[in-house]
Amino acid sequence: RRSTRCSPPTEALCAPMASSSAGDASASAEGLKGWQVTMISGSISGAVATLARQPIQRLKWIRQVDPGQPVPYGTVLRRTVQEGGVLGLFRGSTAGIVRNIPHSSLVYTIYPWWERNIKAALGGEARGGESSFGTRFFAGFATGFCATVATHPLDTIRVRISLTQGEAKLADILSDVGRQGGVRALYHGFAATMVGAGPRLALGFGVFETLKVELQKSDAYQRYPTACKAVFGYLAGLSGELLIYPLDTVRRRQQALGDGSPLARKSVGQAIMMVFRQEGLKGMYKGLALNLIKNPLATGVSLTVNDCVKDMLRPYRRRAEGR
Repeated sequence: RRSTRCSPPTEALCAPMASSSAGDASASAEGLKGWQVTMISGSISGAVATLARQPIQRLKWIRQVDPGQPVPYGTVLRRTVQEGGVLGLFRGSTAGIVRNIPHSSLVYTIYPWWERNIKAALGGEARGGESSFGTRFFAGFATGFCATVATHPLDTIRVRISLTQGEAKLADILSDVGRQGGVRALYHGFAATMVGAGPRLALGFGVFETLKVELQKSDAYQRYPTACKAVFGYLAGLSGELLIYPLDTVRRRQQALGDGSPLARKSVGQAIMMVFRQEGLKGMYKGLALNLIKNPLATGVSLTVNDCVKDMLRPYRRRAEGR
């Protein structure tokens, strides 16, 4: 039987071939460093979550920014479909994806950095083990702050497009924003967004990551990890939604109405009190019922897809980091 092993005289020829193969494998994994894995997983999760929630999102926004008496969702749905067809429910999806892909990729890339550094600052690295709920909470809060600073103008444009009846062109929206105050108009509702995004992501990461760590050895998690992650993500989104919704109402109105509304010139606290005096607690939570489906669903989809994509890419990441 003929051996395939290199004989001593030919080892010098085989070595470069082996080295070349190893180099090719290393080169293929070169692009999958930790931050690049999270950029990929965050981008995919952002796009999927946007499409999953956009129809509900649009109906909620149309109802939420109307300062009059609440209109039944059935009526809003019928009007929207009559004016734009079924695809009208997805108006703003492109702008949403353009905004959410960078936002989601930033969130999932920045969060591990904040978690690692906050854990180190609190002495957690010296003790070893998993991060505490508090560490995840503050890391999520800081992550929300950083990501929102970068992507809020895109969010304002998305809201304007989504709420425009009839054909909406990006050039027309940008022209309107320019007439209303330029860059400053793109940051309408920014304070309310900052106050809301921090706690929402803080609770999201805190609840999701903690449940995942605490229950990963359970029988249900071992058998159905993806389904369990989806449930954890939904619970994480639900906890944040109940706390932050009044701020979301104020933010959407400031973004949609611009300088034409007295609300746009108010601080967060003043705007909340203005809505409360005019419409009461019911006005602060207008559209909440639909939001309890939409946002926790989107949060669950985003966290789950991100985790699954990272799991798929983990072998490549390990190979790249193990050189």
